[in-house]
Amino acid sequence: MMPAVTIKRYDELTPDQWRRVVATAKRHVKAITGQSSEIGIGRKVSGGKPFGWQLALRVYLPRKRERVAHAKRVPPHFQIRLKRSDGKFNLLLIRSDVESLGDYVPTAASTKLGTRDAASGFLLRWKGIDGEIKWGFATVGHLYDDTSLRTCSVRVNATTTFQCRRFKAAARGEHLDVAVMMIVGKLAEVEAKLKRCELIKNNDPPPIDLMSVRQVHRAAMRHRRGRTFPPGDEQAFTGEEVFPDGFRLGSRILDDCIRVGRSAEDTFRQGTSGSAWRFGGQAACMQVGGKVTEFREGIGQPFDRFLDWIQTAIGESAKVVAVW
Repeated sequence: MMPAVTIKRYDELTPDQWRRVVATAKRHVKAITGQSSEIGIGRKVSGGKPFGWQLALRVYLPRKRERVAHAKRVPPHFQIRLKRSDGKFNLLLIRSDVESLGDYVPTAASTKLGTRDAASGFLLRWKGIDGEIKWGFATVGHLYDDTSLRTCSVRVNATTTFQCRRFKAAARGEHLDVAVMMIVGKLAEVEAKLKRCELIKNNDPPPIDLMSVRQVHRAAMRHRRGRTFPPGDEQAFTGEEVFPDGFRLGSRILDDCIRVGRSAEDTFRQGTSGSAWRFGGQAACMQVGGKVTEFREGIGQPFDRFLDWIQTAIGESAKVVAVW
C-alpha cells in the first residue's frame, strides 16, 4: 500500500486538485452519513476558535447530530487517492472537522414591504442599448427571492440612498448571488448626487482593480486581515476558509466562496449582504451570508466572478468604478 502524504498547506495542491479532493470527500461523507454535504478547506475549529495551523477538510452537514453511531461518524482524517499528471496516484491524508450547514444564512435586507434599504459596496457604469450612460449598483440576488418587488433604495452611507430598480439578476443555476440595480433618475442629477457623496470625481472614472478568484483564495488561506464596509460601518475580519467545490447558502449553491471570521459581533448581520470586502487595498468579495446567531463570521463570493457575469448580462462596457 502506498504511504500517505499529509497535506498541511493550501499551496501544496492546485485549485483543480483541491476541487477533486473535495468532490471525492463529499462522496465519502455521503456514503458514511447518508447526508449530502458542503466541504471547505480551513483550519479545524475548537471552542469557536481556529485550532492549530494544519489544514482540515471542514464538512458542513445539513443536520449535525450530537450523538452519532460510530459507523456513521465522519472520520477524524480523510485518506484520498489523487491522480497525478503521470497517471499514478498519491494517497493524501487530511484531517477533518464537522460543522452545521444550517448555521449559515443569506443576510440581505428584507424588501417584502419595501421598508428596508439594500446594501451595496460596488458602483457600476455602463452604456445601455440606447447608447446612453447608465449607473447602478451590484448587490445580492437573494434580496428578491421572496418578493415580486422590482424597486428598492440602495444605501451607500449613513445618510445617502439611491432609488433603484432591478435591472438584471443571476439565476439560481448560475451559482452566483448577484443582481444589478439601475439608479432611477435623470443622468445629470444622478451624476451630481454621486459626486456629492464622493463616490465619483468625474463622469467617466477609471475601472477599479479587482482581486482575481485565485488571489482571493490565497489571501483567505494565508489568514490575511481584511475589512468589510456595510453602510455606515467598517469592521475587520480574518480570512479563514475556501470552498473549491461550491457552498450551499439558502436556495443557491455558490461557486468559489470564502469564509471569514474573528470579527466583532453583528459584523455580518441581516441587512449587510451586498457589502464590499477588501484585503489590503484591493476589492475582493461581496458579502452573501453570515453565521447565526452572533454573526461574527461571513460568507463572501469573489467580485471578479460577478464582473464576468455582469459584462455578459448588460454589456462589455460595464465596469466597477467605485468600491466602498
